[in-house]
Order: sequence, then C-alpha cells, then structure tokens
Amino acid sequence: MNINPIVLSIPIFFLLIGIELIVERLTRKKYYRLNDALTNLSCGITQQVSGVFLKLFGIGLYVLVYEHLRLWHIPSNWYTFLILFVLTDLAYYWAHRMSHEINLFWSAHVVHHQSEDYNLSVALRQSSFQVVWTSFFYLPLAVIGFEPLDFALANALTTLYQFWVHTQAIGKLGFLEYILVTPSLHRVHHGRDPKYIDKNHGGVFIWWDMLFGTYQPEEEAPTYGITTPVKSWNPVWANFSHLYLMWQEMKRIPRLSDKIRYIFYKPGWLPEELGGYRPAPEVDKAHYQKYDTPTPRPMQAYVLVQYAILLA
Repeated sequence: MNINPIVLSIPIFFLLIGIELIVERLTRKKYYRLNDALTNLSCGITQQVSGVFLKLFGIGLYVLVYEHLRLWHIPSNWYTFLILFVLTDLAYYWAHRMSHEINLFWSAHVVHHQSEDYNLSVALRQSSFQVVWTSFFYLPLAVIGFEPLDFALANALTTLYQFWVHTQAIGKLGFLEYILVTPSLHRVHHGRDPKYIDKNHGGVFIWWDMLFGTYQPEEEAPTYGITTPVKSWNPVWANFSHLYLMWQEMKRIPRLSDKIRYIFYKPGWLPEELGGYRPAPEVDKAHYQKYDTPTPRPMQAYVLVQYAILLA
C-alpha cells in the first residue's frame, strides 16, 4: 500500500486545478495555456518516474546518517514533530536558496521556473534530478536524531503546502504575509524581473527570508519565467537545457580554475575577460511576448483527450 502523502494527494491536485480553471473562466483572466500546462504535467510525470529511484537515495542517505552518526535520539511525539517541521522548512530554505545561487544546482531547479505562466500546474513542474543534492541539506536533522519516518512526513507536508501558493487567483492575505509563504510572496519568487530574482525562498514560513535578507513583497505584477527562456515544450529538454548551456559556455572559458568557478558560482557568472557577471536584464513589458506555438483547436482537443487517457 502506498502511503506517500504526495501520491495520495494527486487527485486533490487535479481537483484544485479544475477549480482554478473555473475561476479563470468566471473572471475572464488568462492563467492557463494548454501547451504550457501539459509540459508542466509532463515534467511532473518524468520527475515521479525518476523519483522512484532517486527518492530512495535521499531517504536511504538520511537513514544511513541517522543509524551511524546521530548524536541523540529524539522521541517521536507531537511537540518534537512541530520542532522537526520548522527545522525541515529551514533546511528547505537553504536547499532552495542554494539551488538558485549555485549554477550546477540551478541546472536542475531551473525546470520549475521555466514556465512563463503561473498557475497550479506549475507546482507539478519539477526537476528529475534535484533531489540528488538537496538531500544533503536535511542530513543535520538525522545527526540531531529525528527519526526517518517523522522526517519523511515533515518533508512531505512542507512539499504539499507549496502546491496551493502557485496561483494568481488569490491576492494578498493580510497579516499572513508576515508569517507564511503565500501566493503573493511566491509569485515574486517566480518573477524574472531584476527586483524579484532570488527572493522568497521559504517553503512554508516566510520568516526565513526576513531573517536572511531575501524577503521581497509583491509590488508590480511579476513577469514569470527565466531570463533565458527554454522555448520548448519538450520535458526531457527542459531537464537538460541548462546543462547544455553550461557546457557551451564552459568551452569558452580558457582556465580550468574558472571552469570550476563557473560550475559553483552564481548563474550568470563569467570571467572578466568574457564580460564578467551578467545580472538579470530588465523586462520590456510593452514588447514582451511569451514563447508560444499556435495550435488549432481540434488538435488541442485531440491532445487533451490523449493526455487524459494516458493519465487514466
């Protein structure tokens, strides 16, 4: 029997996506494009397939450290679980932040940010490989002595929480904006505008960003996506496009030491002789156009039916 809370929540995910589509129709907003949404779901499917093996790596690594390196044994009860939940979110904050600030880590996390739309399907757009290095950020919890099953549940709950914040249908939420990661605050995180780049990394609690200097409230509406759009609906290419870009740029870098810096420095870094660091460019909102490939309605209907059959 599968007791993975995330897998068990998949029907709820699709129900909420359906509700968001109804809200889109009633408010006459444009949250979804079929080609983009199906790519988001396809990335989610590839992540679940690879996750069969890679999540075992993450949990296995945690268990290994817990069994051999733990300093204490933390008893399993409601108040120690609350402490673990908060600490898991802190570990997530640093794993997430480093996934933006280290080029190699960004090569995986970029998948989640590639969509130029912002809706609940984007929450399902995940990297197939990111868990390989994010798993290491949670190992201090194993060293402290939190039980593996408790950690697995806390980690799943922090992940589940983040689903609902991927929406434009909910505005600001008053005092909660200073406690929790809300849709408004996470919209900022997905913005490619310079003022929004690398902000609001928290998963559940926004106070980590306030504490560590990465907090940014939503002001003007963000432009979603990445500074170098992937311009493809292929979920496999989505997972490897930034690695290909890194390979092409590394061939231009003459010194081995700079090649290593390029891998581990912030995305956008180059040696001075190649132009130096490239900050995120301002977005010309008046002329900005999302990547799109117009598809006749009959073809859209056919693809949607085939995709529904595949998922069923």
